[in-house]
Formats: sequence, structure tokens, C-alpha cells
Amino acid sequence: MTGTESSRLPHPAGVIGALTGSAIALAPGSLPRETWVHAVLLSGCLLLGAAIGGGVGWLMPDRAGDLGVDRRRARVLGPAVVVFTGLVLAAVWWQNTLRAALDEPGVGPGWVAISFAPVALYAAVVRAPRLTAIALVTGAATVASLAPAMAGPPGAAVTGTGMSRATAFTTTDATATSLRLYSPLDGRTVDRRAAELVDRWSAVGGARRAAVVVAVPTGSGWVDPDAVRGFEDRLRGDVSVIALQYSDIPSWRAFVSGTATARGGAVAVTSALTRAVGRLPAGARPQIYLYGQSLGAIGADAAREWALTEVTDVSVCATVLAGPPAGTVAEHASRRVVLANGSDPVVRWSPRLLWRPPARSAEPVDLPRPVWFPVAGFVQASADLVGALSFPAGHGHQYGSEQGTSAPLCPNRTGVAQASGPRAASYAAPTR
Repeated sequence: MTGTESSRLPHPAGVIGALTGSAIALAPGSLPRETWVHAVLLSGCLLLGAAIGGGVGWLMPDRAGDLGVDRRRARVLGPAVVVFTGLVLAAVWWQNTLRAALDEPGVGPGWVAISFAPVALYAAVVRAPRLTAIALVTGAATVASLAPAMAGPPGAAVTGTGMSRATAFTTTDATATSLRLYSPLDGRTVDRRAAELVDRWSAVGGARRAAVVVAVPTGSGWVDPDAVRGFEDRLRGDVSVIALQYSDIPSWRAFVSGTATARGGAVAVTSALTRAVGRLPAGARPQIYLYGQSLGAIGADAAREWALTEVTDVSVCATVLAGPPAGTVAEHASRRVVLANGSDPVVRWSPRLLWRPPARSAEPVDLPRPVWFPVAGFVQASADLVGALSFPAGHGHQYGSEQGTSAPLCPNRTGVAQASGPRAASYAAPTR
């Protein structure tokens, strides 16, 4: 009699597959994990592993022999449960280690209980696959039907409109000396908007400031107010900041759809600005800084490279990039600062994590670093992206005023390095 005809327990190959998937899902990540993210990741990896293993088992059915199918399968199932429990306990320890470093409370019993829920789901699939499938489809349909109501009224979650972004950019943490100009999307070409933005900058006296920062927004049009205030502090208020919106969708969607708009917008503004600055007397030209975070960092670096190749007597003073996606900017450049939190998954995420550990030698250690495992390293970095913005500045994909205060100092109109605070005299800008 074959095992598929009599057994009430899963095939050993399915158990091993489920255990392998669980090990991948429970491997250490770089950030504390929300319970629901943990549950979805573990359930998906466990069931996928079980399905793959089950497929192998279907091709290789076991025979009862002298012990009987259930007894033979129980000899694999029992140790697998023990190993799974050990993996859960190790994951709890790692989660609590990360949380302790952030002065956050550790995971509770609910987090542990959720870890065993996928096991029960797997058992249900094995015992009653048709009923379980019907229940899962019904549950998914219910969630889908309730999603619009849970999301709120139409437009409630829209925070990337041009006017709201412009208002936030010009007013958040602004002082009496702040000079900030923003160009929202309005249907015109990027070159026309860039020219108009620079004309406005010149008309309101931006050229009379010692420096000007081209802040390249993220995909949604957002510019980090901490960075803007950091530049104003670093340059003692004698600076203007201009930004041109090139997109109004979430940054990850803009990144997936291509980085050409971010690059094009940054280059257009830099081109218009260098032309305007070039028309000023040599001794009255403000220093030009380029800044971008995340997708904006790609645009800012593209503008830096454009300025290096353009034949002009106006040069970029320095470039500051915060949290650029892995492999999207040049590795080494002069007069450039790259800020990358050690726990930021954005700066590490790459398909290469499937087989190669990330290069982290230049990243500051802000949280305990996880051990990298093949495949699991990629899965964990992908899961960390979900909550990368849920932590204080200096952790995950959150950066603070250091985005501005770490900018290299450049000679001002009198040929003397601009000073700002006690660190100005000794600061040496790192490059990467």
C-alpha cells in the first residue's frame, strides 16, 4: 500500500521543504520586524517550501515497509518540530537584541504564537487540502472587499500632490532667513519648469546668498526637511534651497519604472542653475551643492556627473547622497559624501544577496549586524524594506540633519572656507 493512500502525516520531503522555508524566513534581518510582516513572510516561505518538497515527495512516494507509513514519517516530523522550535527561539532572541539596541520592548507571546500559526495551516492543508483552499480563497476575497473601506475615503492617503509637497518643503522647520523654492508638477516640460524655477530663485535674491542647494526629491516629490535644515545650519543661513518635482508616485514605484525622470529633472535644474550662476561676476557666484535621498540620490549623482563633463567655468562645490539604492551611484567620487546607515536595507538590497554577502565596510554600525546566509540574506533584506521608514533617524532608511551638516565646506566669495559651528575647522569630507 503506498504512503499516499494511507498516511495522515505529510511526506518527509514536504516536511523538509517546510523546514527549509521556515529557516529562510526566520533568519536574522537588519531591522525589528512587525508581527504581521513576520507572519506573512513565515507563512509564505513555509508553505512554498512545503509545496516544493511535496512535489518531490509526490514523484517519490514512500512505502510502508515493516514500520508503516505514519511511523516512518513521524520519525522525520518529530525532529523537524524540535528544529522549528529552535529556529523560532533564535528569531525571538535576535528580535529582542535589535529592539534592545533601540530601547524598544521585546516581542511578546503573540509574536511567538504567530510563529506557530503557519505550522497549523500546513497541517490543515495536509489533512483537508480542498477545505483549506476554500477557506483561504474566501478569506482573501473578504480582505480584498474590505480593503477600500479600511483605506479610508478616496484621496485620503494622497500626500504627494505638488502643492502639499511645495508647502511642506518651504515651511517645515523654516526660519526667518530660510529661502526655499519648489517647482511642482504642472504639465510643462521639465526644462521649462527648471528655467522658471531658477528665474524665480534669481528674482528673490537667491544669487546673493553664499550657497545654493539643488535638492532632488524622492519619487513622491518629498524632500527631507531635516536635510534642508541641516544645510541651513551648516551654512549659517546664508544659503538657498531649490527643488523640482519630477514624479508624484511612491519612490519604489518610480524606481521600478526607471530612474530617467529623476536623473533628467536633476540635470535640468543643475543646467539652468549653472547658466545663471555663470552670468554672475566670478567673485559674486554662490557655491552649488547637490543633494538627494534614496531615488533623489540617483538624480543628484547624475547631475554631479553631468556637471563634470559639461564645458563650463561653473563647478559643483559638493554632493551629498543619503541612502542611495545599492549599485546606483558611482563607488568613488571627490567632493561627495554618501550617508548609508548600516541597518538600511535600501543601500544593500540587490539580487546578488542571493549568493553574495553585502559589502558593508564603509557603513556605520547603528544596530547589531545580522549574519548573512545565501538566499535568506536576499529574502530578509526584501522584508526589511517594508518597515525601513519606521525608525528614528540614523536607523533603517531614516536620515537626519547630518544630511546637511556633513556637507563639505567650500571657499566662499572671498576665498575663505565657509564656517559653521565647532566642527567646521577640522572637518574632512569622506568620499565613497
